[in-house]
Amino acid sequence: MKHLSGKVAVVTGTAMGMGKCISELLLKEGCKVALVDINRDILKKTQSELSPSGFCESYVCDISEPAEVSTLAMKIEKSMGTVSVLVNNAGIVVAKGLRDMDEIQIKKILDVNLTSMFWTTKAFLPGMISHDEGHVVNIASAGGILALPNLAVYCASKFGVIGFTDSMRQEMKKNKHQIGFTYVCPNTVGTGMFEGSKMATGTRELNPRDVSKKIIKSIKKNQAALAIPSIPVKFLTPLSKLILPVNVMDFLNRLLGLWRINDSWKGR
Repeated sequence: MKHLSGKVAVVTGTAMGMGKCISELLLKEGCKVALVDINRDILKKTQSELSPSGFCESYVCDISEPAEVSTLAMKIEKSMGTVSVLVNNAGIVVAKGLRDMDEIQIKKILDVNLTSMFWTTKAFLPGMISHDEGHVVNIASAGGILALPNLAVYCASKFGVIGFTDSMRQEMKKNKHQIGFTYVCPNTVGTGMFEGSKMATGTRELNPRDVSKKIIKSIKKNQAALAIPSIPVKFLTPLSKLILPVNVMDFLNRLLGLWRINDSWKGR
């Protein structure tokens, strides 16, 4: 079991939603937390709200820009010390058919949801390796396991997060570095990202704080993968994809209403 007290943590996408919840819980664990977001005004408000829970500093950064991330890493290390925990939480979604999306939207989703993790991991990993300790959490999605209509770009980014995390975990083991990697695949979390979308048959919207608590536990346990809820996301969905013919799987998705749940998406 890992102890977090006294560690420096970086959380991206902290201005609101799950990033804010994760940051608050890390502060209560005794971490010093660097709050990273692109929205300056809301970020400052979040820092003010979280400060009573522990030491935190806010950093405005476009994590999709590698040069900005490099500068961010230098600022955090100089001000707060070597980072031991990195939570790549920032994410965006546009729930539309591919033909209805422009090039800017497509590139932005991929840059924020996936490529930014390359830059943040590359920036903070050397410090972790030098101290031979650390943990990286990459927020994926149940949409990184089961793809759905109107989410082609979003699902592609989340499938990529899982592949990236799996590869990095093995890379650390191969080189005998004591750095843990966890990917997180929750079903729809009530943060507003999927505002207007419907829930699939038999599912419910997840509470951000409940999901955040499970993420903190996954860090402590050095858990490689966290699926929420566990049985349907971790076991039933992958098993169904493995044993069922594609046409049958598509039929089930349509029957359960999964093809239509994002038709009414509005977003945050």
